[in-house]
Amino acid sequence: MDIIGLRRRSLPWTGLSALFVVSMLAACESIGAEHFRDHVNEATQVKVADRYGAPHRLERLADGREVWTYFERGSGTASYSGYVTGGSCRAYTLIFDQQGVLRDWKEDPCSP
Repeated sequence: MDIIGLRRRSLPWTGLSALFVVSMLAACESIGAEHFRDHVNEATQVKVADRYGAPHRLERLADGREVWTYFERGSGTASYSGYVTGGSCRAYTLIFDQQGVLRDWKEDPCSP
């Protein structure tokens, strides 16, 4: 009981955990190969930028096409020794035509 005589109501720990996970998933959208594969020849630069933000790297080709690169870095965990293990990085390279339509893409590990 608190000062005014009412019991405090709280979510059980599992409810709080689930709420936290859902809010974290909603807060950040992972880049996924499925999205690019399913939207070749229809996704535009505007739609991609709305979904993932500005590209991490942008290259304009002489023929008017643009190459956008996004990097998705996974988190690692630190061991007792202090070294981080398990981190990963994927590079998504997107090629847009002169009209800004996604025409091709590839996924690679990030280069050092």
